[in-house]
Amino acid sequence: MALRGGGGDMPSQARSVPLDRRLCLLRPESIEIKPSRGAVIGPLFLLALAVGLMVLLAFTMDRLPAAAAAAVLLLALVLTPIGGMGTVYSLFGAHVVFDVRKQSARFQQGMLGLGLGTVELVPFWKIERIELADWEAGETEGRGPAFPFPLRGWEIVLVKTSGKRLSVGQVIVPEEEELMDEGFGRAYEVARAVAELTGKPLQITAALEEPAEEHQEQTAGKEVS
Repeated sequence: MALRGGGGDMPSQARSVPLDRRLCLLRPESIEIKPSRGAVIGPLFLLALAVGLMVLLAFTMDRLPAAAAAAVLLLALVLTPIGGMGTVYSLFGAHVVFDVRKQSARFQQGMLGLGLGTVELVPFWKIERIELADWEAGETEGRGPAFPFPLRGWEIVLVKTSGKRLSVGQVIVPEEEELMDEGFGRAYEVARAVAELTGKPLQITAALEEPAEEHQEQTAGKEVS
């Protein structure tokens, strides 16, 4: 199912839509996909650990063996930039930015979730469509322990004229009807906003739940009759 972007109304003031591990900020002239508020915990812990190692070294340098002091100093020097840059990125950085004034989308290809890496710039004229697709469960394997319940998810994808696909964000919820309706609504809101901002069509390739709902209505009608 394809919908033409550019015909709707963008929000007159900023509002936020939560995504999986990210937060989408919708503004009249831009859309930002930023790290979620909880993403700052890891980098902040690394920064605090580095500071703690520096303090420990300052008070125990005269009692530590040279090899141990060098190891502590080296570890602190490694953790400080990683924790510092990760904290700054989590607080002020953005994973994806769509800007009407620049007529382009910017994707931060970060390493370790810290926003360190290359930036891919996609002019609006190189965008073929915005796609709302089913989320593949394999995409999050290895992130942590498996969930004890089934999940349902959707992914907002930017498809370039070259055919390259760039993930904008995901919404993942437990597979329960009310939560699925709410989750799909969030994914659709962001996908539609991106399509309207870029002036590109929105194509929904995700499996919709309408057939199941129609079947339930038909069954209920038979029971009543």
